[in-house]
Amino acid sequence: MKTESEIVEDLKDGLASAFDNLYEAYSHKLYIFALSILKSREDAEEVVQSTYFKIWEKRLNIDSHNSFKSFLFTVAYHVTVDMLRERLKERRYREIILEKATSNYNLEEAIEFSDLLDHVSQIVKDLPPRKHLIYRMSRIEHLSYSEIAGQLNISVKTVENSLNFSMNFIKSRLGKDSLVILLYTALFL
Repeated sequence: MKTESEIVEDLKDGLASAFDNLYEAYSHKLYIFALSILKSREDAEEVVQSTYFKIWEKRLNIDSHNSFKSFLFTVAYHVTVDMLRERLKERRYREIILEKATSNYNLEEAIEFSDLLDHVSQIVKDLPPRKHLIYRMSRIEHLSYSEIAGQLNISVKTVENSLNFSMNFIKSRLGKDSLVILLYTALFL
């Protein structure tokens, strides 16, 4: 049975089995740590994955004479803090948009916006089938470009080009005569 220090040395040498051993030893504890702070299973899983990705990237800089666990949890702490900062930025941005959108809210604009959503849905149906699928996967299912590319067995650049085409298609069909249309375009396209 190897010591942790020897396993870390094997990790530095690029042995996947050493990485697997360290993952097996600490991933659950790391998940519990992240979950206790973030209160989200998905975010906690993301912290574990990001932390181990960083460990693999930084493996040559790990000091095998120091505590690996301490190093691992320090990296996880920084990943968690970065994630919290991102979430706070996203939340604050959404709050600002919502505040601005609701400060000038009236029934007429609500009806116009609802009509606009219906109109956009009709326009999206007119997209070529493959572009319609890619648009739906991106904008409705919220998949990343690389996830779409992987599922459809196409390049990320093809996904990007298809979405650019779809957005231009929708914009051209909407016209530019309404502030609500501009708001929709800014928020959703």
